[in-house]
Amino acid sequence: MLADQMDRMIALAEEAQGEETWAFDALSRFVVGCVGAGLDPLGAVSGARAGDVAAATETRTAGAAAGDGAAGGRLLKVLGEIVQAGHGEGALRADVGVGDVVGVVGLLVRGVPTVPGGLGEELRERGARLVLAGMRAHPAPLPPGAALTAEELVRRVSG
Repeated sequence: MLADQMDRMIALAEEAQGEETWAFDALSRFVVGCVGAGLDPLGAVSGARAGDVAAATETRTAGAAAGDGAAGGRLLKVLGEIVQAGHGEGALRADVGVGDVVGVVGLLVRGVPTVPGGLGEELRERGARLVLAGMRAHPAPLPPGAALTAEELVRRVSG
């Protein structure tokens, strides 16, 4: 099941990257798509290792056949390209990294388990939109700390 979810997230990220004109629109499509489908990239990349992220940058593997770590690295690579393009366009805050995106989407997907019925879904969707608005570059005070990179996220999640 994790491999299927990983494939769906990779496909979602690649389709968004290939079809959207602007990187921020691709990022928005990925975030909203994951939240709407209940796809948790944080859980998916927890099996990745920092070396998988670097290897995915050099070689694109087809599917998740190379293992969950390689697939997680592939997902992080595509998201890294989207985030980097968003920074280059000036649409994405410079202090937002791939790890930030993956972590926040994971938190949104996991949601609050104690809310009744459709309220949880509504809160997750609204949360995704609010988070995306906060990631958009605009004059605002910087949050504490540096952007969370994909490598740092994988290192910290993997222990």
